Amino acid sequence: MAGAAACGGGAAAGSGSKSRLRVALGWVTNIEFAGFWLAVERGYYRDEGLDVTFKGGGTNAPLPHVQLASGAADLAVDPNMRQVLEVIGRGNDLVLLGAQFQTDPNGLLSLSKRPLTGPRDLPGRRILSQQGTQPVLEGLYRANHLRPDFRFVPTGFDPGALMQGKGDAYNCFVTNQPITLETRFGLRRGSGYEVVTYGALGCPAYASVISCKRAMAAQHRDAVVKFMRASARGWQDNLADPGAAVEVVMDKYGLDLGLDRRQQTRQNELQTPLTASALTRAKGMLRMDPQVMASTMYPWLRLAGAANLPDVRKVVDTSVLDEVFKNGARL
Repeated sequence: MAGAAACGGGAAAGSGSKSRLRVALGWVTNIEFAGFWLAVERGYYRDEGLDVTFKGGGTNAPLPHVQLASGAADLAVDPNMRQVLEVIGRGNDLVLLGAQFQTDPNGLLSLSKRPLTGPRDLPGRRILSQQGTQPVLEGLYRANHLRPDFRFVPTGFDPGALMQGKGDAYNCFVTNQPITLETRFGLRRGSGYEVVTYGALGCPAYASVISCKRAMAAQHRDAVVKFMRASARGWQDNLADPGAAVEVVMDKYGLDLGLDRRQQTRQNELQTPLTASALTRAKGMLRMDPQVMASTMYPWLRLAGAANLPDVRKVVDTSVLDEVFKNGARL
């Protein structure tokens, strides 16, 4: 599904005075990408001379970085930072330009009657999660110097099993499954359920990382800088007013997705704080810190089974956002 403007051709191909860019997203065109939609609707890409096409993803769509590799996209927004890093480590010449989420939305959901809110609560838990996530959970325990003594209980993407007492905690997206407990079961955080991010459990990561081929960043740098500047403006606007993008999504980008307005509104309320950090407040939206990645993110990713992680200094290009925000520029 095209999320913005008319479909364009190849990387930064000319269209009159405009540069065309194709951006692959890691999920359907819903509120998850609120900042990008605001950047489109408020003319930020147009002001930069860009003609941007957003390509929605989903369970049956190729992953964003796969579309980069095949030439089907010029930039990618991948939900899983580790996955992109491992692809780079296997020889794909991609560079990371920024991150939508400063805090990874992955977390653990529990009921208030037996809350899990910190590392001290991890021992001996029955954790409901999807198949294939066992190594990640083991890494979570090891990063906290704990024996991975949890009992893995396979489940789907609905937290109903938690309500049925089939587990003590549910591996979730903190921007998604808690809403189910609120809307379907009438629970509230602190008086019915608790939720904690992996980052708060000592296992931080960025998410929805923005990347492109190294050649793209070199040969079409001006277009890449313009895209990141317009996108940062959109995400800055969403931080200031999370309600604005809901109307845009319901009326346009998610029109054919059967979305629920209440759910989309709440999702943006929950995700918006995750797009900000001390780093973005000091240096601008979408920032990534290679030093933090190397010192705090890489160690736990390795404990979770990540292999062939590339040298952070060679794969994170901070110079693009440095140019966007040069001399403390305000967008």
